[in-house]
Amino acid sequence: MRSPLSRLLAVVATVVLAVTAAACSSSGPESGSGEKARLTIGAAAVPSSLDPRKSAPYEAQWIGMLYDTLVQRTPDGGFAPALAESWTLSPDARTLELTLRPGVTFQDGAPFDAAAVKANLDAARAGGTNFSGQLTNIASVEATDARHVTIALTDSGAPMLGVLAGEAGMIISPASLGEDLSRRSAGAGPYTLDRFEGQRLALTAWPGYWNAGALGVGGVDIDVFIDDSARLRALRSGQLDTAFIIPSQVREVGDSGLELLRPKTAESFWGVLVNTGRKEFGNPLVRQAMMLALDRPAIARAVFGEGGCTPSAQPFDANDWAHSPELDSLPAAQYDPARARQLLAQAGLAGGFDFELQVGTAQNYTQIGQILQAQWGEIGIRVNLRPMENVQFVTARRQGDFDGTVSVYLNARPDQSAFVKNFYLPGGIFNPGKYDLPGTAELLSTSSSGADPASRAPAMHQLMVNALNDGPPIMPICTAPRLAASQRGVRDLDMTLETKFTDVAVDPK
Repeated sequence: MRSPLSRLLAVVATVVLAVTAAACSSSGPESGSGEKARLTIGAAAVPSSLDPRKSAPYEAQWIGMLYDTLVQRTPDGGFAPALAESWTLSPDARTLELTLRPGVTFQDGAPFDAAAVKANLDAARAGGTNFSGQLTNIASVEATDARHVTIALTDSGAPMLGVLAGEAGMIISPASLGEDLSRRSAGAGPYTLDRFEGQRLALTAWPGYWNAGALGVGGVDIDVFIDDSARLRALRSGQLDTAFIIPSQVREVGDSGLELLRPKTAESFWGVLVNTGRKEFGNPLVRQAMMLALDRPAIARAVFGEGGCTPSAQPFDANDWAHSPELDSLPAAQYDPARARQLLAQAGLAGGFDFELQVGTAQNYTQIGQILQAQWGEIGIRVNLRPMENVQFVTARRQGDFDGTVSVYLNARPDQSAFVKNFYLPGGIFNPGKYDLPGTAELLSTSSSGADPASRAPAMHQLMVNALNDGPPIMPICTAPRLAASQRGVRDLDMTLETKFTDVAVDPK
């Protein structure tokens, strides 16, 4: 007898599959020449890599157009079929069975089948990817036949659907698994790569995509505008169809008659990551002092304006089940520079110390860096800011080549458990200092043992409280929705990280 979770997942997969099939007959508006219009997007940074194994988390939005995923995350946080048309989870949540979509090919003409899925997952489990740590609970992957894959797990598979909806589920044509894909594509996604040079990324709708009939645009062009004001001007002038904006631009967007796109739940937070491999940051007293010296409301107001970013000492948005209602009222989460100076003295650093803080070149990054420089300076910590262009910035963080780095970080993608693995457990891609607080792995295992958020929450809340009291290596500042705006002629646009831009349509100009 299947578990309630298995039945629920099977029902969801069947319902969404029917909706997807119906969508195959739709098509987007065409220009006078009979060709579908292209979607032009204004972004803040050029991707560091097009390889899903090496790309930065925020680049999934672009890479997902080249590599379809096994599972698709829906805007409401659920899951829908993609390359896998259905799935079942065993009653003990230790076996996940995938049924693959028939007749799918990769863009290089190779067949997409169970052997390809097994080759991808086995290669990632061997290490060397940014998501290998998300697959450590896979005991084995078996291609039972051409369309069926059985994944045996060492513990609960509740987070695995989210993992397979992310980069780990972006399947690469097996012939290209050993190749450098930073500037080319080897996937089965809805778009092919035309050009990736300078500040432009151009993609064209692929006729061979399994759901090509549903594609509403003929292609997608991403243009990079590092300057936030220049990006919005380009949108207002009609040069762009849609663009990412910052909170302080919301009023201007409304006054301009543009559509504001705001997700219901903030999928990211701004914070500072310190390398605990450095002696000072390896001391919990120093991290605790740095947390107490952060005036989060002041930072949020100065950089994002009122309501643009919600001050918090935890990474999860208030609408997320992993958010602890009590954490932000705890003593360790307060602004207390006097206590911070005491802790530094207790750590033998009454005279403070110097460190380099890496920031991106965009306005938000540099502003936050300057405020942190002042706030930590008040307790004797001297911050040397180092602005870096995006590829260099992302690469340094990925390789652990930093003292401290300011950035915006994902909190619940592909699953809330992935955040813990990435930042709080040895082997995490953002844990170069091998930070390891006793009890964290056990609490994470407890939190991941069920699919119901209500049952997962208590252990995750305790884990977050423990990290806060220890002085976390990732220091949250505020949670912020990822905002975008669009022209009125753009329809069915989803700008979340999970979108593959398969439903959007652009009215002819």
